[in-house]
Amino acid sequence: MALAAALALAGCSVKARSTVSARDLEGEISAQLARTFHIAKPTVSCPAKVPALTGSKFTCRATLYGQTLVVNGEVTGLRKVEVKPAQAVVVTSSAEGALAKRLTKTFRQTVSVSCDAPALLVAAPGRHFGCTVAVGTIKRQLAVTVTGRAGALSYRLLPYRRAAGAAAR
Repeated sequence: MALAAALALAGCSVKARSTVSARDLEGEISAQLARTFHIAKPTVSCPAKVPALTGSKFTCRATLYGQTLVVNGEVTGLRKVEVKPAQAVVVTSSAEGALAKRLTKTFRQTVSVSCDAPALLVAAPGRHFGCTVAVGTIKRQLAVTVTGRAGALSYRLLPYRRAAGAAAR
């Protein structure tokens, strides 16, 4: 079961020169990240000299909530640069909401989900994090895996375990 939890960055335009301006790239990437994830503009660092030739590739780094997001870019034409994050950016509150909606259908009653992850998680596909699902008074653990660079998630509801010291009925 996959849930979309993040958005990819769209292309940006830069002024025609023999090299692409690092400052222009950094500003555009920072603005796009801020708009996409509703955060303050993050710090972005790009190479000082990228040839303004179609096919030229480069890598920038953005700092999101103390985590490094690698952003790969390519000059795709005159005054056109495409950029794509190399990892997923998961907005934890959005992931919790999407998981709760899906699990509410599964359990046929309202559930709440709380994940043990920062507000914004930069993660490579395959990264795991845990969540707690509350169904009434029962709490269950959920193993969540980032499955793609666009922020798709899969999850597995772990078997119920009675808390240590709980009285047997």
